This record gives sequence, C-alpha cells and structure tokens, in this order.
Amino acid sequence: MKFLVLLALVGCSTSRARMTGTVMDDQMYFDRMVPVEIANAPDSRVWVKLNKKQLRHVKPGDKVVFYVTTAKVEYDSSYNILLRKIYDENR
Repeated sequence: MKFLVLLALVGCSTSRARMTGTVMDDQMYFDRMVPVEIANAPDSRVWVKLNKKQLRHVKPGDKVVFYVTTAKVEYDSSYNILLRKIYDENR
C-alpha cells in the first residue's frame, strides 16, 4: 500500500495515476471484483471492479489498465519538519 501512494504522486497527475496489471484469476469475487497483480509496483495485488461485459471476456493473464484516484496523502512527520525548516530559512 505504501507504493500505491508513491505511484499516484509520480503519475501524470497528482490526483489520478494510471496503473497497469495482469488478471490473476477469472473467478469473480465479492461484487464483480477480480484479483489483479500490478505491474507498476513490486509484489502488489489489488481487487479491480469490472463491468458485466468485461467479466464475460476476462481470462487469467489478460492485461488491464485502471486509474487510482488519490484522496488524501499523509507525509512522514520528519518530512514535514524538513519542509518547515527550509521554509523558515528562505523567509
């Protein structure tokens, strides 16, 4: 999960990041959700919701592209201290 926030910030926009992945299983879980292994992040898997048409044609190994929207980013406190220090020095 730590890598998803980083990838969201490095993407083309800070509010939306493009992610690519591979479908791991064609069996539907929960509410039209399938497990996807993310190609952009090491050792990470997520659940992606597909529509009914996509579910009919999906099979393991298919490539998927989905977008992640960043709702809130929390920084490490040491990072905030460093930013405050730089801000005070340049004031």
